[in-house]
Amino acid sequence: MSQWQNQFQQQVLVIGFFDGLHKGHLSVINEAKRIARINEVQVAVMSFFPHPKAIVADLPNSFQYLMPLEDKQAVLTELGINTLLLVHFDRDIASLPSADFVQSFLIGLNAMHIVCGGDFHYGARGIGNTHSLVKQGEGHFQVSIVELMEYGGEKISSTRIRHALAKGNITILRKLLGKFYSVSWCPQNGLLPFYSLRAPGVYEVKLHYKNEIISCSAQVLNEKEAKFTHDFNHWSPSIKIEWVRSIGRF
Repeated sequence: MSQWQNQFQQQVLVIGFFDGLHKGHLSVINEAKRIARINEVQVAVMSFFPHPKAIVADLPNSFQYLMPLEDKQAVLTELGINTLLLVHFDRDIASLPSADFVQSFLIGLNAMHIVCGGDFHYGARGIGNTHSLVKQGEGHFQVSIVELMEYGGEKISSTRIRHALAKGNITILRKLLGKFYSVSWCPQNGLLPFYSLRAPGVYEVKLHYKNEIISCSAQVLNEKEAKFTHDFNHWSPSIKIEWVRSIGRF
């Protein structure tokens, strides 16, 4: 991280993992963009990989991601984010006291303002929170905390989306994401890494390949395998699959 510090123009920094970039994430990013416009500076996003929960739980290879880094970066670019700062999260970072995390990873990035969601935690055992961030950032940066967005009386979160995926609840997924959940699929090798399939069942899907959009059915067998009623084996190298609605179980 030290090689990044003192190399940036003044900026607004957004911190979070942002898996899936759901409606709650977008509200945090939009607040950062609003502050940046007022101050005529750019916006940077700080994210982490692997997911901190995967490292803390010692499950680096079994964590269910909603999107790979390439997709996250592409969406952030579409949103007008100028810089993505990616921190490789490991046990050393997980064990840092909260004050050391702020000193090592935030101070020195020339951030005039840091924006995060109300559930942001950092430092060893997640002890650091939004209140400690305000205190530890005094004299270095201001902090804006965006209230958590809710749907149906519950917080919109990546964890909630993963639970909905596990149950095959498509309707609520679109409400939480603000769009259809989509994955990239290779006709020869199946689901590409760092995506998650829905619960076993039958679904209406849309296949996106170049300029074609084809509606068909998909039968999800498990977390990695699915069968489709449209033959797209001649397509390559990968296609985008949007999950529209549940047709039923099998």
